Amino acid sequence: MERKIFFTVLVILATALPCMGQAVSDSSVRDSSETVIVYRLPDPERLYIYRNGTVVYDAKIPGSAIINNSFVLPLNIQTDSFTIVQSGKRIYSYTTEITEELVALRRGERPSLVRVFQVTVPDIQPNVPLEVKYGIRNSGIYWDMRIDLELQENNALECSLLAVINTESELPDITQSILAKQPEIILAASQNTIIENSGVMFNLGTPLIEANKRIQMKLEDGKVPYNIVYAWDANDEERPDAYIRFANPFKTMANSIKTYLNSSGMNISTSSASISPDRNFNLYVGQQPNIRTFKSVTTAEFPERENLPFTHSLEYSVENLLNQNIDIEISAPVTYGVKHRTQYHFTKEPDARPGDRMVWKFNVAPGGKAAVNFSFDAETKDDPLYRQFDYSSGGR
Repeated sequence: MERKIFFTVLVILATALPCMGQAVSDSSVRDSSETVIVYRLPDPERLYIYRNGTVVYDAKIPGSAIINNSFVLPLNIQTDSFTIVQSGKRIYSYTTEITEELVALRRGERPSLVRVFQVTVPDIQPNVPLEVKYGIRNSGIYWDMRIDLELQENNALECSLLAVINTESELPDITQSILAKQPEIILAASQNTIIENSGVMFNLGTPLIEANKRIQMKLEDGKVPYNIVYAWDANDEERPDAYIRFANPFKTMANSIKTYLNSSGMNISTSSASISPDRNFNLYVGQQPNIRTFKSVTTAEFPERENLPFTHSLEYSVENLLNQNIDIEISAPVTYGVKHRTQYHFTKEPDARPGDRMVWKFNVAPGGKAAVNFSFDAETKDDPLYRQFDYSSGGR
């Protein structure tokens, strides 16, 4: 499209003058024709949309669109993210200003006077296109991820990683004109693409994105086996928590993704999860009332032991009231002592010691029981880590 449009004086007076503002010369004597500058915004080849609402435009400006070494960009540009490249060489010297210019937003429509971000590059090669990249604020385009899980027969789990794109009801005309040209859309799952691999970028092709729309698309999927595991924080909780555990079928890395479990026509929203190829899922789905629990402690004092005069003996047990076998984990905290190191004695060693905890794992048949018994010699009678118990010589 021509970047300069020639109007006769009659046409200027009849149609253009009311809307051109500073684009028309102030000279009192006019030639039979005048030059009116009409800009076009660059046509982005691709848009990078981040989960926080930031949109980065990657565009080319043809030489014919550079008028007097100047071109225009949307007003809400983020100047700190703006770069210019010509013939593979970065350009650092330029000036910018916010101004009103005649801009042709869409083909076939009359140019409008629009506030834009104008860039002037004093030293560029003539008739050679520029490559520009810039982020914009308040784009009105947002996207997020969700994980959709569906329980299948034989303990199989259908897993889908979905992208949900939402647009505001009143997008700026400039944004709508750009989206109408259907540039390539790339979703970025993370702000830090330097330390994370390409699994954080999703190329959607050239979908049409419009105002006041919600678009849902599948990014990845997979089918994996799952187990229901019950975990009892025996010191702090009265009932075990139920978790669905399964291997991660996705290559994507991202934080804080809402997860939804579909079962028997019901959709259960679980807490947000972080995903990474090296991490399995452990999704909380509620407490299990059909596992009976019991815990007790007795404390004995031995004054002859100078450093560790108290022995605390603890028992945690569960009874399976369900009609099927269950996998259950019983966990308790580890106390170390302040001046003197606590000494533990086990009838059954813990199966795992993650962090400052001890975990025992059992498979319990219907009606069956499992118990954890251990004691520790400590310097104090009332250990704050085991605060659920009323410490006394007889226990409870």
